Amino acid sequence: MSAGRYPRYVPDFRIQINDRDLPAALRSSITSVKHEEGQNAADRVEIGLANQNLRWLQQHIRGLGFRPFPSGVRVGPLPGQSVAPAGLFDLDNKLTLAMGYAQDRLDPMFIGEITGVEASFPNGDMPGMTLVAHDYLHRLSEGSYSRGFGPLPDFIIASILGLENRLLPLIEPIIVGASTAVSVVNLIFNGTGRKQEGQSHLELLTKIAETYDAEFWVEGDILYVSRFMKEYAPRLTLTWGESLLEFTPKVTTVGQAFGVAMKFTLREIPLDFLVSVFYDFDRESVGISLLPGAAAPAAKTGGPVFTIVDRPIGSPADIMNSVLEITHELRTKLNNRLTGKGSAIGDPRIRAGAVIRFDGLGPDWSGDYRVFSATNTIDSNGFRTSFEVRKELIP
Repeated sequence: MSAGRYPRYVPDFRIQINDRDLPAALRSSITSVKHEEGQNAADRVEIGLANQNLRWLQQHIRGLGFRPFPSGVRVGPLPGQSVAPAGLFDLDNKLTLAMGYAQDRLDPMFIGEITGVEASFPNGDMPGMTLVAHDYLHRLSEGSYSRGFGPLPDFIIASILGLENRLLPLIEPIIVGASTAVSVVNLIFNGTGRKQEGQSHLELLTKIAETYDAEFWVEGDILYVSRFMKEYAPRLTLTWGESLLEFTPKVTTVGQAFGVAMKFTLREIPLDFLVSVFYDFDRESVGISLLPGAAAPAAKTGGPVFTIVDRPIGSPADIMNSVLEITHELRTKLNNRLTGKGSAIGDPRIRAGAVIRFDGLGPDWSGDYRVFSATNTIDSNGFRTSFEVRKELIP
């Protein structure tokens, strides 16, 4: 098959370290490139290298206790060995990856930094090396901290977490307004604010995002926190037997609920009540009900209700936060009723958070799904994309 006539079927990639292309000899030693990504998690890249005759000298890897030779000292490579530029594999070096097909524009997939270098010396086989890189979100997972933020609203706290890890925060205006209102009410009624209690920055940011039913992700050195995903219309269609190689959908009601409720108790008086958020399948809409605790068994949601916990409250902010929290819980449960995993001919457009359409699967399984995680791999078997998806009832 001619690469000139069929460029789409010739997988290609471009890797740069510190904004420079890899040396030709090093690029020709690459045996595999894998890019993994998922929602609310750091992207990961693995680059496999054939290290025949130990051609890539280990003393050029800084950050692992090795140092380059002093200035003026010249040491040549051993026979059969090549010298990589000093410091090329240093930890924290910037690494970028683009993937696609020859003669087409390669799609930018990843901006991050080298976080690990692995070596393998198998019995009776060629030695190898693996470069591991993560996007900048991984910085938030390092260490754990305990501190209070006083009256600061959550959007400022999220911004602080980003800036402390050299990320420029971009917070959705709706979250800015909601968190500001909540912090003012908390200050008036409770006199307390958000605390970081032995948590990593990533754990605290996850908690903040869940409070406002939001998602977060990193693109380059920008940290996004938003209640709205980037897209709602499908960006591509995968057809079974053509671009869709295999697909295994699964529908389950185990552990699912049509409604999520939280029971509240007023501190000042012995009165409790139940706030429920439920999904109305007939109207395809979300409803909210507020009932006295004694009437809770009579609540109608069309199915089983998942009650989170009894919670004492002392201010309207407690109710506001809790409604957002249980809405997030309901959305998570309903959106995980119909899930699937599969693989397709390599396509860099299949990314975490994207919406894709499946065709040729019959009326029960065809339709639009959101990608929860995706892995793009180029190796000796060609270019292949594997993914996990879920059918969204509540976007």
